[in-house]
Amino acid sequence: MKKSIKRDYIKKNLKAIEKLFGKKFTIFKNSYSLVVENQDKKTKISLDLIINSKNNSLISVYTKNSHLQLQNSNYFILSTMLDEVIFISENKTTVSGLIISLQGDCSLYSNVDKKLLKSDFKKLNSEELISAVVLSLIES
Repeated sequence: MKKSIKRDYIKKNLKAIEKLFGKKFTIFKNSYSLVVENQDKKTKISLDLIINSKNNSLISVYTKNSHLQLQNSNYFILSTMLDEVIFISENKTTVSGLIISLQGDCSLYSNVDKKLLKSDFKKLNSEELISAVVLSLIES
């Protein structure tokens, strides 16, 4: 269902992301870019991956109406079942996830308390539930 890739994931695992999106990255000095398009929805997402010296990455997404950025991405989860990649940034207490799908959608869940991911989902409000369910993938 999912494939989790840690550390050095950009340099060593670009091909997995390219395969999911059916496109090749354009490579610059320390960054990689590709455009995900959905003709049916008329959406276009520009995805930029910038590697820093600590092997954490800056992930930027540009759409017609927004710019999303995830700092210090530690790894990603690739789901071929859901046709999406989830870039993860986490520390001891919180996790953030930037999700890019083959369908041309993107979502950002930021600074979610890790305790929420292990909580009883029935006790959460709807907004907490969405982020907890999506980001609970990192716990498995």
